[in-house]
Amino acid sequence: MPFCTNCGAQVGGADAFCHNCGLPQGSHPGSQQGSQTAGASRPSGTGPGPAPGYTAPTTDFLHGMSERTASVLCYIPVFGIIPAIIFLASQKFRRNARVRFDAFQSLYLFVAWLILHAVVPVVFMGFGPAETAMALLLKLGMIGLWVVLLIRASRDEPTHIPILGELAARSAAEQS
Repeated sequence: MPFCTNCGAQVGGADAFCHNCGLPQGSHPGSQQGSQTAGASRPSGTGPGPAPGYTAPTTDFLHGMSERTASVLCYIPVFGIIPAIIFLASQKFRRNARVRFDAFQSLYLFVAWLILHAVVPVVFMGFGPAETAMALLLKLGMIGLWVVLLIRASRDEPTHIPILGELAARSAAEQS
């Protein structure tokens, strides 16, 4: 089986490009690279795999993201839970206390949103228009809080909201 002349990865005989580095392979018309077989020009004992000194291209999609951008993305109302979970799981922000705090605070705020969404109709059942008005006011207040946190994060101003901020600080400290 042939190997890539650039990175040493195995390529199929009919492959026009290396699946690892994307270099055109030589067994095809118009290509400038010659194909390499298992023992042709590699030093003995090296076998298949990347050539010495080869570094794989970066595949981390968070590579160029700043901590400020990550913190802001955590506070997108309702949908911020998705980037918050990604940032908590990512290697890049594993030791970044600020992003971890903002991600945890956003997650706890989302849980409060879910509780509010489930509890308000039950507590105010039977009040008719008062139930609807109360639910609307509380939900608008939560969205307003998310927007304030988003703006403060974009200005690099850390904001600890009562109770949820303390929980987030503890969670971020435990995980770092």
